[in-house]
Amino acid sequence: MDLSLQDSVCLVTGSTGGIGLETARLLAAEGAQVVTSGRREQAPGVGETMHVAADLSRPGEPEKLVRAVEERLGRLDVLVNNVGLAVQRSFEEVTDEQWDEVWQLNVMSYV
Repeated sequence: MDLSLQDSVCLVTGSTGGIGLETARLLAAEGAQVVTSGRREQAPGVGETMHVAADLSRPGEPEKLVRAVEERLGRLDVLVNNVGLAVQRSFEEVTDEQWDEVWQLNVMSYV
């Protein structure tokens, strides 16, 4: 499949495993310059251009991530906001801290 992404700079958040990692691999196969990101310092090898460790639930981390990409590669063409967290419990069992963690990562990291 040709997505016309050859040499595009693509950032995939939450890409050290699961759907994000597979997305990064597919973009790399399309010829994109792939930047992976996650809480882990090391990224699985997917032919990515660079990896930036970032906890996107923390204030300032999303900006730091984008700035790192732009400083090294000069631009950012595609952003895949894949990062996310789910708590698998009944409504009453989720603590205030868990609600806040989910909110910070799933909502505020995008804002």
